[in-house]
Amino acid sequence: MQLKPIKCKKEYERAIADKITIWLWTTIYKACFDILKQPVENSNNVVQDAILNGSIWYENGYFYAKGKFTNAVAKSLEEMGATWFKSKKAYFLHKDKLPMGLVWAIDTNKARVYSKAFAVSEYLLSIIKDFDAFANKLIFDETVNAIMKNLQERVYKNAKEHKIELITPKLDDFMQEEIAKRYTENLNFWIKGWTQDQIIRMRTEVEQMAVVGKSVKSISEYIQKEFGIGQRHAKFLARNESAIATTSYLASKYEREGFTHFKWHTIIDGRERELHKKLNGQVFRFDDPPIIDERTGQRGLPSQTYNCRCTFSPIITKEFLENRKRLFKANNSLFERIKRCLKTK
Repeated sequence: MQLKPIKCKKEYERAIADKITIWLWTTIYKACFDILKQPVENSNNVVQDAILNGSIWYENGYFYAKGKFTNAVAKSLEEMGATWFKSKKAYFLHKDKLPMGLVWAIDTNKARVYSKAFAVSEYLLSIIKDFDAFANKLIFDETVNAIMKNLQERVYKNAKEHKIELITPKLDDFMQEEIAKRYTENLNFWIKGWTQDQIIRMRTEVEQMAVVGKSVKSISEYIQKEFGIGQRHAKFLARNESAIATTSYLASKYEREGFTHFKWHTIIDGRERELHKKLNGQVFRFDDPPIIDERTGQRGLPSQTYNCRCTFSPIITKEFLENRKRLFKANNSLFERIKRCLKTK
C-alpha cells in the first residue's frame, strides 16, 4: 500500500514567479523606462516631429522607421527629394540635402538619446555596485509560509484519506521561518548570478545603441525584451525551487512519520529524461535515493534536479508499521511525563 503522490502546485510556482517579477520591475526596469520616457513634441514639420518623437531615425544617409512610415511622413520625405529603397525599407537622402530643421532635429535627438542612454547605464551601474542591497529587498517569507501551510494541509488530508494518522508535530513558526529562510537564500543565490550578468550585458548594449544613433524607442523596446527574458528566468527558478522545496518538505515529514521507502513516478510524455524513465515505478529508501543526474552523479528524490516533473509515493511497509509503534509509544510516554510534571506543579 502507498500514499497518493503530492505534486507541487502551479499556484506555488506562480506566487514565487510573481514575487521575482515584481522585484525585477521595481528594482531594475521601471526606473529604466522612466528615464527613457520622451516628451511629446510638435512642430509644423511631420518629419521633424517623427525624428524628435523617435518613430523614425536617420542613419548613414537613410531614414528608417519602426514598422511602417506614415503616409504623411513618406509624402514629406519624397517632397524633400528622398528616394525609397525597397531592399532597405528606408528613404535615402544625402546629408548635404537635409533641411536645417531636420539637421537640428537629428542632432537634438542624438544628444537626447545619448543623454538618456548614459543615464540608464549609470543607473544599471549603481545596481551592480550595491547589488546586495537591491537583492535584500527580495523576501519570500510570507509567500513561502503560505505555501508550506497549504502543503501541510494537503499532506494531512492525503494521509487521512488513506486512514493513516500522522503523529509528528505540524510546522511551527520557527520551522516555517527556517524553510522560508533557506528558500530565499537558494533563490537569491541563483537570481544574483543571472541578474548581474544581464545588467552588465544591458549596459553594454544600451551604450552601443546610443553610439550608432538608435532611437529612444529602440532602446526602450530592447529593455522590454530583456524584461521578458527576466520574467522567463523568474518562472524557471520558481518552478525548480518550488518543486525542490515541496519534495524536501514531503520527504522530511514522511521520514519523521516512520516511512522508509518510496515509489518513483515519472510523467511519460516524450519530454522525460531517459534515466528518470528507467526509475519510473521503482522503489527506493529515503536514506538511499538513486542517481538522478548522470552527468554529476547527483543522488536525490524526484524533483530535486532542474526541470524534473517526477513525484513519489511513500510506501507502507512492515518497517513503517514497526516504526509507527515505536513512535506512538515514545509520544505516549512523553505525553504521560508531561502530565505527571503538570500534576506535581
